[in-house]
Amino acid sequence: MTQLAVIIINHQHGDMLRETIESLMTSPIESDHKVIVVNNLPEAATTTWIGSNYPQVELIENETPKGFASNINMAIRQHPAYDYYLLLNPDVTCQPGMVDGLVSAMEHHPKVGAAGPQLLDPDGSVQPSRRRFASFFVLVMRALHIDSLLPKLPAVERYLMKDVNFTGLTDVDWVTGAVMILRKTALDQVGLMDERFFLYFEDEDLCCRLWQNGWRVCYLPKAQAYHIHLAEGRKNIFSKANFHHISSAFKMLQKYHGKITRCYDREYQVQHKE
Repeated sequence: MTQLAVIIINHQHGDMLRETIESLMTSPIESDHKVIVVNNLPEAATTTWIGSNYPQVELIENETPKGFASNINMAIRQHPAYDYYLLLNPDVTCQPGMVDGLVSAMEHHPKVGAAGPQLLDPDGSVQPSRRRFASFFVLVMRALHIDSLLPKLPAVERYLMKDVNFTGLTDVDWVTGAVMILRKTALDQVGLMDERFFLYFEDEDLCCRLWQNGWRVCYLPKAQAYHIHLAEGRKNIFSKANFHHISSAFKMLQKYHGKITRCYDREYQVQHKE
């Protein structure tokens, strides 16, 4: 039977995390699965609640906070025997069938290395959780929040794939790590998340490396989840999260020499996809 590990990084999210776990545990999931919660900061109330209500959930307690990529990598290294890893933010509410839908897509399309569902705002509007790789212009606009002052910039709209009408499983450049399923054999080839990115851009970088190594990244709109989308780095320009956002943006530019949009041969991948 397919082995699935669900990884949730908790950063004192309290009630939101509890809702995430409730939505996951009350949905029928066909795969043999394990839920892992990493407490990145001590939170006694959450630890007690999980132990009382869902003792089958494995808790990893960090002595000191780590970055998102470091936490994900730690959980994967400690649980190497799974076929897939589902990354799940603690501000997500899973809809029935989301997990099975993602696993089924991976099982039926063996060259898909990563996939993400359709994420919805609490009011039901669709979030742009699938995107094209950012150009230098878009990266700067987003990192410095200039796109918030100048909404609907054509380059940013294209980056957010506002020009595409999604129906079935669709190849995309990358999907956000808020909800992302990863294939273990793909990770074995391309490596885990780059821990130089403390927060933000580790998901885009991983997807870029998947494409570079012949794996597909896909968006599955029929699989859905509600996402509160805290986006602390986008909402508060003076926050520590925003510092990490800007820092990671420049690390991304440096890593790909400012040529993120050309990080892989799209024509070759289209001709050889399965």
